[in-house]
Amino acid sequence: METLDRIMRQVKANTKHSTSRNSKADYNCTKCRDTTWIETENGMRRCSCYEKSISFRRWERFGVNPQKVKSIKSYQDYNEVTKKAKSLAINYIQNFQAIKHEEENGLAFLGQPGSGKSHLVIGIGANFIKGVICPNVIYMPYLEAMKELKCAQFESDEYFRLLNKYTKADLLIIDDLFKDKVKNRELRENAELTEADTRCILPIINQRYINNKPTIYSSECTPNMLLDIDEALAGRILERSNVVVFKYGLENNYRMRKFK
Repeated sequence: METLDRIMRQVKANTKHSTSRNSKADYNCTKCRDTTWIETENGMRRCSCYEKSISFRRWERFGVNPQKVKSIKSYQDYNEVTKKAKSLAINYIQNFQAIKHEEENGLAFLGQPGSGKSHLVIGIGANFIKGVICPNVIYMPYLEAMKELKCAQFESDEYFRLLNKYTKADLLIIDDLFKDKVKNRELRENAELTEADTRCILPIINQRYINNKPTIYSSECTPNMLLDIDEALAGRILERSNVVVFKYGLENNYRMRKFK
């Protein structure tokens, strides 16, 4: 009760003094005046900026600042597959409110390293967070997140907290899926999922599949490589995603184009 009273005092104080301030210049959010609370006829409610600020902190925890990432507009489409990928990304942003209710409501950018897959998936997510389309966007860099989940398996509360974060996100972005299973365009020996891998990634992909929650993937795996790693998971990913495959070859490696 004391906390609520303090919040209400802060909201009223900001409202009282707003006439002497240039709100656009002085507040990050002009709706709540940076309190993250809005007073309505039915009481106090969280401002939309609150969820957005949480998403920002979660991304920054993995070293990604949504305000500073490359935009989709800056993605260089220099051949047919890159043109298709950029077009799909733009369409996804523009029509997400309709797409999210469809069965095929995800994206998967697969194949050649250096083709800009992470550029696209991160750019889509950052666009959503900075706007109002879908502020609850969770960025999940596969290797870092899996390490965190495996460590948390021995602390059930933390393990389930992390799982819930990924399974319940309005939009989940899994970047570099199965990165540790691929080397030099081929699957490593014994690339199948370990028991620890399965315990961490299966609940996330499976729950999102069951509940038809949109997920965006990037991976160096091709569809066939995904099937070789785990057919059940691959089926869930490919069924629900609009897939772009960058065939292996330097022609699809944007980073190496300047050396041609």
